Amino acid sequence: MRFGRRRGQSLLENALVLIVLAMFLIGILDFGQYLYFHQSLADRARAAVRYGAVNPGDKTGIQNVAVYNDPKGTANGATPLLPNLTTAMIAVCLPGEASCGDPGTGPDSRITVTISGYRMATFNLVIPRSFTNRPITASLPSEAPFS
Repeated sequence: MRFGRRRGQSLLENALVLIVLAMFLIGILDFGQYLYFHQSLADRARAAVRYGAVNPGDKTGIQNVAVYNDPKGTANGATPLLPNLTTAMIAVCLPGEASCGDPGTGPDSRITVTISGYRMATFNLVIPRSFTNRPITASLPSEAPFS
């Protein structure tokens, strides 16, 4: 048997296996990145709604807590906790706002924070793309009287 004819076989097999392995690893990175940002956005919404439950009249502060984890925002030199997250992506519904469908300022009044429009990019080199994350909503009853 002549070995000259089989010289490139192992090279071809390794190349095919490495391509599949690389695609698998990039898929794991994309999925992990999606989970990380989704969980981070959910945490930012929960932090903002907790602040809003105690301070229901401070709409700007609620947005700043979601982005900077500081009610004063950039006035204290804070930087966004997530890249490309802005206060424009944070929608706040305060107790008594008719546009939010809240029943009023009674015991059933709720603070709702929704983060939408956050763009994520994939690591995929074959089909690079970015997409907008689904809106994330957190809601809590207001613990302070609305002022």
